[in-house]
Order: sequence, then structure tokens, then C-alpha cells
Amino acid sequence: MSDFDNIGKLMHLKLTEIKPGEKFSESEFIIKAAAETVLQADGQNWIPVIVKEIGDYQYQVVSNHFVYAVAQQAELERVWCIVISPESQNIEQAKILAREVLPKVNLNTASRDIILAALRYLISEPSSALKGVDPIVATNRITDSNRKIWSNFNPIITLKCGITKGKKLDALAKVFFLSPLPDPPPPPEIMSIKSASRDEVFTRLSYLSKSQIDGFEAIDIEKSSDVIFSASKGKWKSLNPISKLECDIDTTKIKALKKVFSL
Repeated sequence: MSDFDNIGKLMHLKLTEIKPGEKFSESEFIIKAAAETVLQADGQNWIPVIVKEIGDYQYQVVSNHFVYAVAQQAELERVWCIVISPESQNIEQAKILAREVLPKVNLNTASRDIILAALRYLISEPSSALKGVDPIVATNRITDSNRKIWSNFNPIITLKCGITKGKKLDALAKVFFLSPLPDPPPPPEIMSIKSASRDEVFTRLSYLSKSQIDGFEAIDIEKSSDVIFSASKGKWKSLNPISKLECDIDTTKIKALKKVFSL
């Protein structure tokens, strides 16, 4: 049986074919009471166990360990399961969706909204080390900083946002991780925007986009390249007229254009 034969299938597997996964602990009462509800429903677990295939008719629990423990307690002959592909990112997703682990986001690249939501979550926890921190102030100072290059959380201490060294800083690791962006490639040679070909315009806008400079990653580079190349540029005395074109480049992004274009 191929590992791919059953991926994505809801299967009624024999309990004896399923090996336990990670160690799991829960109140004896909770497990026994839950097992009674399963038995009262004709021995059907209507929340499936998530398993991966490890051999012919052999599976291992990767998520919904509680349901598996209940099935064992109820001594079910067969258990409803969903088979997933065994890649680590798939297993991690299953654990997150089952609320067995907390999701984490990359603080180097996370949006303002998700940083704010994460801080509010941490602050709301009982006995949180971040009690008293203003999540809006902290979020604004983090998002306004040069966080793309951070390799640890220590720069946050210097932001004076209420998150200090020690337990407050350590608490961030519960929902954040750091994976700094690689250094951007060197910029292409600056050239006159008046004489640049369409491909040369595209190459330079792509550099700004891939390097995530001043929000260029959110711009439709193909469209912007077409609009700028097609514009009548003979009377331009600066790059400012670009902000009046329908290419999503406003006045705040003109400064970034000077990294790759001249007149």
C-alpha cells in the first residue's frame, strides 16, 4: 500500500492498527466520561483521530490525541481517522487546528494586525508577565522598527514599549519566532527612467518588491511597469509625476524609486 493511497481519506481503522503518538495527559474523569458518550453513540467517534501511514495497514496518531485516548478507554474495535501526508508542516498544522499547540508567527515579517492580536492574547492570559503593557503602543513601536533583520527579541527592549528584559521578553517566544529575511541582492544600476525599456523598468521595480522596500511588495509590478513605460516622460523634471499615474506608487514611495531610477 503506497503512502499516498489513503491521504485525505476518512477511514474506519482498527484500533489495533493505530500506534500512539506523543505522550498525552488528561484527567482520568474527562477521558472516562468522554468514553461513555462515545459508547452511547453506538461506539462512533464523530471527531476523527488524525494519523499518518507508517506501513501497510499501520498508522500513528499525529493529532487529536485526546480522541485516541478516549477510543482506547472505550475499547472501540474501529476508530474514525483521517490520514494526512507525513510532512512536518502538515503535522504541525493539524496540531494547531486541534489546539494542541499554539500557532507562532514570524515577528520579522508579521503584519501589524497579527502582532497586535498576538500581544493582546498574551496579555489576556491569567498571570501574564505582560500585564500592564499597552498592546497598541508596543505593536506600533515594533512595526515601526527595523525588525526584518532581528535575530532575537532583544531589540524590543530598546523600543521603550513596556516590554523589558526577563519574563516580559521571554513571554514573546510563546507566539512569535524569528526568521530574518536574507540580505537583499545588490540593487540594479541606476538608470534614466526616460530611456529605460519596459524590461528595465520591470527589473528595477521587481528589485524593490522582492526586497520589500517601502511597501513595493504590495504593488502589481507588471501593471506598474506597463504604466510607467507607456507614460509620456519628456517633460518630467523629477520622479514625482509617477505618483499621479495609476500605478499604485504614491508620493511616499518616490524616495525608494531614486534607488534605481534617475532622470
